[in-house]
Amino acid sequence: MDLQDFVTTALCQISAGVATAKNYDRCIAPRIGVGQDDLKILRTLADSDGVFLVEFDVAVTTSDATKNGAAGSVAVLSPASGKGQAKRSIESSPISRVKFSVPINYK
Repeated sequence: MDLQDFVTTALCQISAGVATAKNYDRCIAPRIGVGQDDLKILRTLADSDGVFLVEFDVAVTTSDATKNGAAGSVAVLSPASGKGQAKRSIESSPISRVKFSVPINYK
């Protein structure tokens, strides 16, 4: 998987995940602006409620193609099994880190 495909796939999966979470709770990813009293404070546009960023730092691995010939994918790297042994396929796969933040407000 080249860099363009990696970025496209990762951003699409992040966006879809945030959209799905927003369907469960409207406080996730609200429309935001800056506070009038302090430009460093994020606020919702509708009610001026405080907005906080939830930060994610995720280890991912990529695959170029699936067994069915479908496009490659980006997958979150799961911890090793309870026996302390990682799967052999992950050991030889390149591992990347993806960092991103999602705004959320509490009411």
